[in-house]
Amino acid sequence: MPENRTIRPRRHIKQKIRPGGPAPEAAILNALNAAEDLIGQYQGWAIDDLENLWQAFMAAASDGRADAKRLSELYDIAHETRGQGGSFGFPLISVLGDSLCKYLDGRTSVTDQDLDVVRIHILAMKATFRQGLKGAQGNLAKELAPLLKAFRERVDPNQAQIQMRRGNETRP
Repeated sequence: MPENRTIRPRRHIKQKIRPGGPAPEAAILNALNAAEDLIGQYQGWAIDDLENLWQAFMAAASDGRADAKRLSELYDIAHETRGQGGSFGFPLISVLGDSLCKYLDGRTSVTDQDLDVVRIHILAMKATFRQGLKGAQGNLAKELAPLLKAFRERVDPNQAQIQMRRGNETRP
């Protein structure tokens, strides 16, 4: 049976803190300013991510080679965009990105109809950003999620079963 050991750090956290840092109020203000800078930078990131998503889609759709590698690339970009959208005040982009991720999750090939679903999601994300639809837009974010779920399931009736098996369909 393995022997239990207690590991004691050589230096305690108190020894690692340098004296003379900013006052708590100044630290909070610095953090808020840094967050504001990131929000400003998000505009550029979002444009780049949405363009990369569109280019990846066009590459997959145009030459009929929507193979597992390309679908994985689409998923990865959509996943990144989904995460950033909510963090930077665009929850509709997160809702759309989440739906797209759920649709692409685990696919190794797609039909033309599947590509239409992907295209609609990407165009909706681009329109949301282009129109500057920040915030929840009333109840739109809540209403959109079940509509997208119904859309995914109408195009691919297996979608609900796949998501339930993966545990991804805890919310619409």
